[in-house]
Amino acid sequence: MAQHSPEYIREEIKRLLKYAPPEMRAAAIALLPAAKRSLNTGYHPCLRGVPMRSWRCLLMLLTSVSAMQNDTEMLLRVSNDLLAIADRMAPPGEVLRQSAEILVHALYADMYVCRLRNANGEWVARSANQVDGGSIPIVTPMLEEGLREHPVMRAILEGHTRYVVSNNLQALAMGGESFDCIIYKEGYRSRLAFVLRERSNKPPFGLVMLYTKREYGFESFDERFLSKCASIVSLTVGRRVAVARDTLEKAAGAMAHYGNNALNVMRNQAEYCGELVEDLDANQARSLRLARELLAEFPEHSRGRMLAVELEKALARNDLTELAGHLGGVLEGTRRMTRIINSLKKSADRPRLMHYALGHDVLRLEDDVTRED
Repeated sequence: MAQHSPEYIREEIKRLLKYAPPEMRAAAIALLPAAKRSLNTGYHPCLRGVPMRSWRCLLMLLTSVSAMQNDTEMLLRVSNDLLAIADRMAPPGEVLRQSAEILVHALYADMYVCRLRNANGEWVARSANQVDGGSIPIVTPMLEEGLREHPVMRAILEGHTRYVVSNNLQALAMGGESFDCIIYKEGYRSRLAFVLRERSNKPPFGLVMLYTKREYGFESFDERFLSKCASIVSLTVGRRVAVARDTLEKAAGAMAHYGNNALNVMRNQAEYCGELVEDLDANQARSLRLARELLAEFPEHSRGRMLAVELEKALARNDLTELAGHLGGVLEGTRRMTRIINSLKKSADRPRLMHYALGHDVLRLEDDVTRED
């Protein structure tokens, strides 16, 4: 159609609609504005070079092109919503949850489940929610990546699939595409899973799995639309995770460099002060012994004896044990900060948040020796 002038196209449409039933003619004319908007956005329909010979062919083409207009608008809305939260740095689990909240409404799903891959290659359920706020079914807490019978796990192993649509959510043992029958028994019939990667050369890090109770609930979405949607989701979510990880890695690296240098200086100074305290303690003990010897040299009630008594009391009051204890606390504080810096470096791969004052969330850093290991 793009090879002909607008006048020629207009005449061809009139010719094809001339023999269409009145209701079909009205339907085709009603689709023309939506089809034009879709073409204006840059969509190019896939035509096989076969000339249109009837109004039925024209109606099918207009319907297809008009549907892409709705898909394009939805893609723009999804991408805009995802980009709107892209500047909020968060750990991967929270990034998935926020993105799933957008997708579950945009794609008219009823529930979502987010999974993260752990170090053992297991996909752990991290968050789930229903649109209507109802109870959430007991989903499988962990899926093994080697479970090839599961279509989502198989897609992960294949390495290039970005989304998987499943319309039979009965258990694998029943010939279905779900790990067990719980989801199916709760009334869910279709699942759309997005496989999220930071970059194409890295393994997937997350899954956003959308569920609907409608039969073939996601089949209304065009394959091209789902592919683009999966790319947008993977790009925006993966970018957020990558930026957050990169920021944490840089922060951890800077803290390891400057923080450890400062801690080493503090540790050296505290240890040097500890040595000074030991010298002071030895000198105090010697001074106290000399004061007692001096006390014995003076007769009773003499001025020299009175001064020697005061000197002995003053030396006895200078107990350095408390000072040594505080210096030990400083050294323990430097060791604790070293563990916290190591925990910060680990959090670049496994960040966790905890609630802090005034409703703020902060990065959770472990400083306990046993928990750190």
